[in-house]
Amino acid sequence: MLLFAYDGSLNGDFVAHYAVRFAAASPDLALRLVHVHDGPPTVGDRIRRIEAECRLAGVALEVELVPRDGRAVAALILERAERAQSALLVAGTRQRPRNLAYLARTVSAELFEHAPCAVAALRVVHPGTLGHPERVLLPLAGHPRGAAGALPLLQRLGPGLTHLHVLFVREVSRLRFRSLDTAAAERLLSEGRRFVRGVEQELRRKLSDRHFAMDASVVVSDDVPKEILVQAGRHRSRLICLGASERSIPHRLVYGNPIEQVLREAPCDVAVVRSGR
Repeated sequence: MLLFAYDGSLNGDFVAHYAVRFAAASPDLALRLVHVHDGPPTVGDRIRRIEAECRLAGVALEVELVPRDGRAVAALILERAERAQSALLVAGTRQRPRNLAYLARTVSAELFEHAPCAVAALRVVHPGTLGHPERVLLPLAGHPRGAAGALPLLQRLGPGLTHLHVLFVREVSRLRFRSLDTAAAERLLSEGRRFVRGVEQELRRKLSDRHFAMDASVVVSDDVPKEILVQAGRHRSRLICLGASERSIPHRLVYGNPIEQVLREAPCDVAVVRSGR
């Protein structure tokens, strides 16, 4: 089951479009919305709008309003994710940055750290996308698992996905980048292309029931977040899908964290995804 941690905010309403979209592409066509509240719940009208969207998408919506009663919000959500055996837990980032951070020290960051299932945290830059980004940029970090971290989300984008661009940035130090000659750069690019070919084959196999265009590029850079942002603009991407590990999720290091840099400056929506344990 897909579980949606809904915070009752306007940004939560934007993220809800994605949650409904993901549920519509899931086998059980079901979405469980969990809202943790202090005092009497005040989200009735907002949830009714989400219910109406679910009906149009053919999705069964289950709503659980949970009083906080002094407990941690993340702990209450995690309990329900475990009971529901959730395959994907969807949440949002901050709508506005706090101390330059959209994700650090949020409920979503705690879910990334402790959830037994896959987690996707979304920052919605363009609400008009309505959860249908169509053109997606998938940056790779060169991890041996390839694109496995992003698959829980990519598999739920459904038939609306029209174009997927795979980007592999070969990161080098600033000093090395300045002195990099043509032969050394070509070696890095050639190795990167071999890696990306394997990722493309994996994606085509795992997403064989989808029909979309896919291409890829490999670049050498001393600034990965900047290159991701440049490529997102170049390919007119409407969603950047960042696969994340526990080590890359920002907790204390905020300004220089690559994920926070992309979240802060992205020209389009961003999904940070961590696969299940």
